[in-house]
Amino acid sequence: MRKRGRKKRKPVPIPVASMGDIAFLLIIFFMLLSDFAKDRDLPIELPRSQEVQKTKATVAARVAIDENATVYLDGERVGGAKDVEWGVRALLARTVTDDQRHVQFKCDSKLSREKFEPVLKAIAEAGGVIEAVGEQP
Repeated sequence: MRKRGRKKRKPVPIPVASMGDIAFLLIIFFMLLSDFAKDRDLPIELPRSQEVQKTKATVAARVAIDENATVYLDGERVGGAKDVEWGVRALLARTVTDDQRHVQFKCDSKLSREKFEPVLKAIAEAGGVIEAVGEQP
């Protein structure tokens, strides 16, 4: 007489290595599409210049520094220049042309050069085309 029993099923492995990639892509997706994170309400006094011109290029990211040297990337407060570099690098990862790599840079006019220069360097290191924002007198 034969014993009829159930065959033991082998457990199917679930690939979890790609879960981190998916989560990271979702975070980037929602950062790019969110309207509430724009830096419209930052208290920044822009520098004045006769050479201010409006550009037609689309902006991939916005970096701002207020009078207290607090750095913002797309309206979110970040730790400093290194965080700006990695954030801009992530936002520009899928860009192809220079027209898609514009990074808008706002800086308070009272800020010293030593405070904003590392942020400018970080944007350039990340591959962004810097677009400074100012006002006409």
